[in-house]
Amino acid sequence: MELLYYRLLHLGTPLIPRREVLHAGLVALAMFALYALTAPHTVALEDDGLFILSSYFLGIEHPPGYPLFTLAGHLFSRLPFGSVAYRVHLASALFGALSCGAAWLCARALSGRSLAAYVSALGLGLSPVFWSQAIIAEVYTLNTFFFLVLTWLALQPRPNLPWIALIFGLSLSNHYPLMLLVAPGFAVLLWPWRREIARRAPQLAWLLILGLLPYAWLVWHSLAPLPVSFYGPLDTLHDIWFFISRAGYAEIDHSPSAGWLDHVKFFRYFIGQLLLQFALVGTALAAGGFAMQWRRLGRRISAFLTLAFLGPSVLLLLLLGFDYSSISAHIFHVYPLPAYAVAALWLGVGFAWTVERYALRPVPTLAAASGLLAIIFAVGARTNIFADQEWGARYARTLLKVLPPNAVVFTRGEADLGPLAYFHMIGGERPDITLYQSKGLALGNRLFKPTETDEAGRQRALREAIARQTDPVVFTLETFAGSASIDRWLYTVVDKSSRDARKVTVDVPPEAVEFFERDVAAASQDNAWVAFFQGQLRRRYAEGLARRLERGRAPDERTRRHLELVSRDFYGALGIAEGLINNPAGYSVAEVGRFLDRARESMPSDAAKDEVARFFSLRASVRASLGDESGALRDFEAAVGVWPAPENPAVQPLEQLYTKAGNAGAAEALRARLKTAPVMRP
Repeated sequence: MELLYYRLLHLGTPLIPRREVLHAGLVALAMFALYALTAPHTVALEDDGLFILSSYFLGIEHPPGYPLFTLAGHLFSRLPFGSVAYRVHLASALFGALSCGAAWLCARALSGRSLAAYVSALGLGLSPVFWSQAIIAEVYTLNTFFFLVLTWLALQPRPNLPWIALIFGLSLSNHYPLMLLVAPGFAVLLWPWRREIARRAPQLAWLLILGLLPYAWLVWHSLAPLPVSFYGPLDTLHDIWFFISRAGYAEIDHSPSAGWLDHVKFFRYFIGQLLLQFALVGTALAAGGFAMQWRRLGRRISAFLTLAFLGPSVLLLLLLGFDYSSISAHIFHVYPLPAYAVAALWLGVGFAWTVERYALRPVPTLAAASGLLAIIFAVGARTNIFADQEWGARYARTLLKVLPPNAVVFTRGEADLGPLAYFHMIGGERPDITLYQSKGLALGNRLFKPTETDEAGRQRALREAIARQTDPVVFTLETFAGSASIDRWLYTVVDKSSRDARKVTVDVPPEAVEFFERDVAAASQDNAWVAFFQGQLRRRYAEGLARRLERGRAPDERTRRHLELVSRDFYGALGIAEGLINNPAGYSVAEVGRFLDRARESMPSDAAKDEVARFFSLRASVRASLGDESGALRDFEAAVGVWPAPENPAVQPLEQLYTKAGNAGAAEALRARLKTAPVMRP
């Protein structure tokens, strides 16, 4: 052990020549400057808000916890300049910049050319997805940094096994699912040293465990009363395993409605993303590097790179059972970052081979490298400079502005909870309100322990909490089924005067209407999260508009204009149809049919399955009201076929139609089908 300790602290002569350190450092410095300049100065969507909260309050992030990033983010949150959001964004920026420096070292070792290494490292840093993760609070740049550092260490003539064991352990403390997917590649790369690894297994195991200590801290720290803690105290072995293993995401990772067509769509999406990352030309060079690696690098290194590419991309796609939609594709698009890092290394190899193959002189070679990087920069800039990164902050601030005094606010997920909690808990805005997460997640002031409470218990706890409240109780992206409500678009107020959930009063505040006109009416395609969230808000706004229309009376000019705006896309047209159906004055079947036709014509190919099921369910309801039971049956069956989930609104009326027709076998088959769907625990 003394010898091991000496080798860890006194490595002797530098492993990296000073000249290469300077080159890698220059790359890292340039990329950090770019990321720091383009990082949002306020909270963004995705998981950004929750990672900022967990970093600032030193809390517990969503499973599997990412304790290493939380600790690093907490240090950055204490920087003496900028907003808290910007400071935590700088943590991702630093790890992204260091990843690019490590990529330069790896590419230099593989290609043997400094300029090819620059093309590889800067190509990775400027690629759209990597750049996007380097400017928000996320774990993927740190994961890529660990992957590339391990790659460089393992490529050495004699790998430093103790450092590899320790860094691999630390990488597992950041994002273990992705690192386990690339682990087979490292096993191949380190195969010549298998006997030494076996001989030193006890020492290496202890170093690996040392790297995993952040998880021990996470479990211990979860027992404290934290303002941000995803599940609360992890005080049993069951809770610890449930959290670390991500068991709560079982239904998401393996959706009962996902099939082979979803896999095909995801593969097609991944190929498109791969072509985009290096602006097609660079991807073609990377393909050349892949082809040439077997001759230039040898079978062992080539097999390592190939396995490291396939693990977090093709293999992951085969393992995941996501329903394909625009938002699920966007959630997936960051997972293959280690694969894109490998593609960047192939890009360097392919560029070096091209220079040698065509005997390019220095000036044309430099011009070609500069031109390629300029194209990649242009593609990355479109996503990361010109996209609206502050939409989520404007949404949250508008919502905080229109909430009633002393409101008790129940939020649902990342889109609303993260930005709202950032301004309320960190920025100190609206200190009079109280925030909860309706499923008992993320915030420490939960009403129940989510790992021990089923859906019935959750609803009971919500009912009891609402009954005790004398202040206004509001829900942001959902409604409370146990009472009437006042629909104010961005939130609904629980109306305790009636238990009839069908009684809805629409009253949208003027500030919310202005937000709709400015930030929601026109669809944005620059950011998938923003586009998805805007679609949901347009549907809700359209439903509220249609609910309050008076039959036989023309709407005012503003309402007419808003109806025309929202009817132009699938979500808005669907919302109008649903609002007309729920209008207390009744509805015109022809009008509902017209908007359902608009929804069908504008339905995107990547619409979420629950929204497609909503369309068929609404159309079935209209047909049923006309006495067309066979047509209603077909549409209800289509709705359940698209989205076979117990939450599907078509399930109950379909079962009733089966029963009415005396088709007990079909009703039983429907119940059995829904029971086979895995149920996600809270």
